[in-house]
Amino acid sequence: MRVSSTVLQQPSDELLFKLVKQDNRKAFEEIYARHWPTLVTFACSKVASQHKAEDMVQDIFISLYKRRHLIDFNISLKSYLNKSLKFKILNEYRSQSVRKNYLDTASYHQDTFNTMTAVELKELTSGITRSIEALPQKCREAFLLSRSQELSHKDISRSMGISVSTVEKHIVKALKHIKQNLPA
Repeated sequence: MRVSSTVLQQPSDELLFKLVKQDNRKAFEEIYARHWPTLVTFACSKVASQHKAEDMVQDIFISLYKRRHLIDFNISLKSYLNKSLKFKILNEYRSQSVRKNYLDTASYHQDTFNTMTAVELKELTSGITRSIEALPQKCREAFLLSRSQELSHKDISRSMGISVSTVEKHIVKALKHIKQNLPA
């Protein structure tokens, strides 16, 4: 008696993503289930909290889904997700570093500021942060990649999948918005 063995193959990431581009939700759920655990594990090894790590990975999947019709991979989906997560983690490090440097500088010069000036400085920083957070997602992303990660407009354009002129418009828009919303 001969036993026939059929090997069930899982669809490749590339095939699944083609289905996602056709708005197949089940294919997206499969990609999510396939890559979520390893991405979260990696993020947890790089950031302080499990919650922050999960938020970062969630943001990557949200971005992937929203941009599914615009994305054409020249690398594998796994590489794309890993690279996106590394950018997200680097952005977080830079953001923390900027905050820490700012706080270190502020505390170093604290004795030269009177109480009113320190309060004004805190209001200014808070106002800038609120202004940045109020920007549309793409605009905020381009601005932060430019200012926090110090990426060139060309690198930002590649990373976000938009033209260099659109990157420039986003940054100009962000600067105008921040300037208009600074506390008087």
